[in-house]
Amino acid sequence: MNGNQRKNQSRREDPGVTRRSYVRLLGALGVGSGLTASQAAASNGNDVGTATPDGRTAQHGITVTDSGADVSEEVTHLDFGGSLSPVSSENGGETHSVQVQPQDTPSNPQIVNVRSDLGVERQSDDVWGAIYEHYQSFSPTNRNHRYVIPSGTWSVETNDAHFDAHEYLGIVGDPYATLKVTDQDVDLLMTVGRADDSLPHAQRTVLTDLQVDIRGNYDAGLCRWYTYTYGRMENVSMRGRRDRLNPNYGGDRHTVLINGVRSTTTNIIRGCHLTNGDTPYDRSTHVGHAIPFSSEPPNRGTNIWEGCQVRGYIDNGFYVSTNSGRNILSGCHARDCAGSGFRIGANDSVQNCQITMTEQPNYPWSGLWLENGGGQVVNRLHVQNNVRKNTEIIRLTQDGPARLSNIHITDEGTDGRAIRIADNDQTQTVFEGCTITDRTSPSTSDYAVYVRSSNVTFRDCEYDLKSQSNQDRHGIFISRQGTNVNQVTMNNTDIDADGASLRFGESGRDHNIESSDFDGLVMSNANATLQDVLWVGNRHRGPTVFHGNRSNWKGDFNFGFTV
Repeated sequence: MNGNQRKNQSRREDPGVTRRSYVRLLGALGVGSGLTASQAAASNGNDVGTATPDGRTAQHGITVTDSGADVSEEVTHLDFGGSLSPVSSENGGETHSVQVQPQDTPSNPQIVNVRSDLGVERQSDDVWGAIYEHYQSFSPTNRNHRYVIPSGTWSVETNDAHFDAHEYLGIVGDPYATLKVTDQDVDLLMTVGRADDSLPHAQRTVLTDLQVDIRGNYDAGLCRWYTYTYGRMENVSMRGRRDRLNPNYGGDRHTVLINGVRSTTTNIIRGCHLTNGDTPYDRSTHVGHAIPFSSEPPNRGTNIWEGCQVRGYIDNGFYVSTNSGRNILSGCHARDCAGSGFRIGANDSVQNCQITMTEQPNYPWSGLWLENGGGQVVNRLHVQNNVRKNTEIIRLTQDGPARLSNIHITDEGTDGRAIRIADNDQTQTVFEGCTITDRTSPSTSDYAVYVRSSNVTFRDCEYDLKSQSNQDRHGIFISRQGTNVNQVTMNNTDIDADGASLRFGESGRDHNIESSDFDGLVMSNANATLQDVLWVGNRHRGPTVFHGNRSNWKGDFNFGFTV
């Protein structure tokens, strides 16, 4: 179904709520214009009523529905500040509730309870259609609402509600609610804002404490956000497996897409879980399946992904590498994803995160992929792999500098490499304090680390590589098949491998190999010429065989071995 087509199938009739002007409301209630709401809510004095949060109407009083407070007849002063417009609703002519709508204070939204204010019934009415209808009834500058969805399961039958422009939009479970998709035409629940930054804007958007249920013959993405000032998504999850490529009811390709349209936009995505994955289809590539967490052009803002988890998706886990904004991933966990678990781009960072592979996705996969620009920072990443690798666990193809610190890889799978570096020769990539514990069972002899570009540094790293099959697991291979690789630096690095600890496949110059331990063979190929190499203070516990030429080496002081 076209994403711009909306289906509003709310079964509720006219709720019978009428609007009256400010003057008519106050006249009907007999309230003078000098009364002060702010004083009533803030004071506990004898001449001012105390707010009661239970929402019951005080005898002879006024219920202020945006706060749930009762104002009793002892109140002598209500101050609406000249900026609040009450809206009246009638209930059998007996009571009058006042919904206070701020005009100048978007930080104080109007509270709208979908059950009591919109008349939505659980599992029978379309809660999404009711929220969207209410939202549309206001002009963009007057859209300043927090829609509260009480606990329970609520039906969603409206496709792709476009919340294009508002001062504030909040949709929250109280304390936690389930949105059950009950119509196969629902491909995407919501689009917030627009991709361009033209007026009016989706200023502040909040979505919290909700679960989207797509179990049964349904499939839908959750959201595409284009926020202008601020967005927050917290404690949001999905129940049921995506089925994006289903020919009958497959939904939107994006599950959660977060974009900021300005460089000053901030989005926070915290504690969100997409852990039921997508349904695989027989095709040669993972592309086309559902994407779980993503940020793509035109994102120019900063997205902070904190404590989010993804599992079993075929088209990447966190896919944020293609936009010009910044993505900060902290405390996140990607499990059993094809494509890549974390795919990051220019100026992005990954901190205190985890990658786990326990089930073979049957598509090529990598755990961490750095691409598109430079400035990436990865710090404290733990990787546990127990499955076969088609490619490598960490892939670096970025165009600028990158720094990876405290990366710990435990590999107990088969085949493939732990790290491949094929980035820009002109900028430096640094591995610092990184470890590989390799207990794989390769079907062919292979190297754990492939260095295919210049200007790469390994500092304080330890690689313990012990094959569990009769094939060798080698250490670091420096080669890109015919083109020189220069300026590889190893400082205080320990490589314990079955066969070769270090091998130079092609010519190169300006390498700096210092204070490192090599437990296996150190060698170069017959056609390799190594020039201007600093090689000092190393411990060689295995043989050293340089088949090619060595020119103008600087230093040959090595512990217990002469190069």
